Amino acid sequence: MHTFRALRVFPFRSVWLLPALAGTLVALSATAQDSITDAAFSPATIHKEIAYLASDALGGRGSGEPGNEKAAQYIAAEFARYGLKPLGTSKERDTKAPMDGSGYYQPFRFHAGHIVGKNSHLMCFVIGHGVDGSKFQWEAGPDLEPSSVSAGGNAKGRFVFVGYGIRAPQANHDDFAGVDVKGKIVLMLAGSPGNDPHSPLAELADIRRKTLNARELGAIAVLVAVPASTSFDARTRPSAEVADSGLPVLQIKQKILERLVSLDHIVERSVSLDHNLKAIQADADAGKNVSYESKFEVVLDADVKPVEKVTANVVGMIEGSDPKLKPEVVVIGAHLDHLGMGGPGSLAKSSAPAVHHGADDNASGAAGVLAMARYFGNTPHTKAASLTAQLRQRPRRSLVLICFSGEELGLLGSAYYTAHPIVPLAKTVAMINMDMVGRLRDNKLIAIGSGTAKEWDGLLDSLNQTAGFTLSRSMDGFGASDQQSFYNKEIPVLFFFTGSHPEYHTPADTIDLINAPGEAKVLKMVAEAAERIADNPERPTYQKVAITGGGGSPGFRVYFGSIPDYAAMVEGVQLTGVREGSPADKAGLKAGDIIIKFGDLTVKSVQDYTVALSGHKPGDVVKIVVQRGTETVTLTATLAARPE
Repeated sequence: MHTFRALRVFPFRSVWLLPALAGTLVALSATAQDSITDAAFSPATIHKEIAYLASDALGGRGSGEPGNEKAAQYIAAEFARYGLKPLGTSKERDTKAPMDGSGYYQPFRFHAGHIVGKNSHLMCFVIGHGVDGSKFQWEAGPDLEPSSVSAGGNAKGRFVFVGYGIRAPQANHDDFAGVDVKGKIVLMLAGSPGNDPHSPLAELADIRRKTLNARELGAIAVLVAVPASTSFDARTRPSAEVADSGLPVLQIKQKILERLVSLDHIVERSVSLDHNLKAIQADADAGKNVSYESKFEVVLDADVKPVEKVTANVVGMIEGSDPKLKPEVVVIGAHLDHLGMGGPGSLAKSSAPAVHHGADDNASGAAGVLAMARYFGNTPHTKAASLTAQLRQRPRRSLVLICFSGEELGLLGSAYYTAHPIVPLAKTVAMINMDMVGRLRDNKLIAIGSGTAKEWDGLLDSLNQTAGFTLSRSMDGFGASDQQSFYNKEIPVLFFFTGSHPEYHTPADTIDLINAPGEAKVLKMVAEAAERIADNPERPTYQKVAITGGGGSPGFRVYFGSIPDYAAMVEGVQLTGVREGSPADKAGLKAGDIIIKFGDLTVKSVQDYTVALSGHKPGDVVKIVVQRGTETVTLTATLAARPE
């Protein structure tokens, strides 16, 4: 095996050796160095580690779940085995972590959705025209349950029926026209008129968007009438939605809608049930405004409770050898979490819960961090390596090895680390990220972030002379992985990636598809990159990369260029930064700003923000209200087309 890492011997030790003995030791050391390299990057070891992390026993390593905790415990034990200095703590601020004892953990809290209970209900008490004193009540069960976007709470008031609940001034359609919903409960039909997928109104039919319309107009709750074929489950269950809409929202079956509409028409007009509901729906499907206010009150309760969970980054250090440079660090990282049993991020054909093993994404990267721990760590791996391990000088700067949690939920772990750095960010000279490095095909490797330091292209050229990859590069430091959190803080980054595949974010991303020898080859290049950066007396020179493509979310027609901080537990959307030259940058938005209003829509969560953005088109001039420290600032942005 080619030894790509030159052996170095402490000068003050070597001067005491007799010449003949010194020559013998150099020869032995070269052999031992080969042994260290082979042991650190053994394909068999890499395969074994990925197999465990991607096993059924770890259940997909969902953040805050037992399998994720087991993965963190395993990584921490390996850090200890290889002599890494613990940098974490079992407690961070006032957070109580479920993992403690070793000091490698950096725990943090995050929003983990909601628990939907079985005590929701809807009730009305009607007076008038033969139904005096009649009480009607429905409980959670086959005909009623909270929506996935529902907040917990109760409401009492008259309902206002608003047809499909769509506001689309650009299409000359507003179901809220002519009625006042302030302080009232909005009743609407699910979907869009005629449920025509080709209608311009179809894209405005999602329940969050329609609920936000009602919320902005002052409604206190929402009832959504869904098709009779919709399946409800009265059991307590988790909701995958991280943020609610801010209102109680109950889904009701057609029979409840029929009763509510019929009672109103009987009270007011003494007409038959079937004729009126059918006529109303026919008019709504034809795009007509059918909105009206009821003459009686309803009372509802949505049994929904928000859930917070705790997860943790795993952090260890290999101290540098140079007294002057070792306070500075090179971070080598990868995320350890995946999608658990599925959920919103899953691309599986079936929505049924199933273990999303995440062998490539990203057990492969976590195994890569463990290989760095073996290679650079303080514990020799073989008897042959023992002498070399004593003589070998470690890199001059320190290395901080981190396995992040919460990446699949929006880079939560790396965002938390950069907001609460254990080693000051001013001392962090570079970050190397590994995400999906286990499926090398046709010898193709991708290096993302090549433009974030002026030295990176030369470094990659030099490394690849030995490695011999078919190497492609992306200059931008952004991208859907943890290096972005560091690039936001003006730290040069390199992100190594062997490419996507059809098994991405499905249960089929399993150990049998991993190319362990290919990953070993990638990891050797990563290790040499880390060592060269750590040994260079000069820090790499950070560069911002101009946007030449990408940067928009799939499906968005507009580009704004803001970078949300998904880990921030605030009302609104806090930014970690903005892309250089983007509409957000030109409008004057800054890292730390909290967007609280975008256009006409109040923003309480990232989900609200997504709705607000998708409701605009390129060229729209939009007012954005942000909280900046103690000030409220209004800015104006001209939205751009999404770069291709």
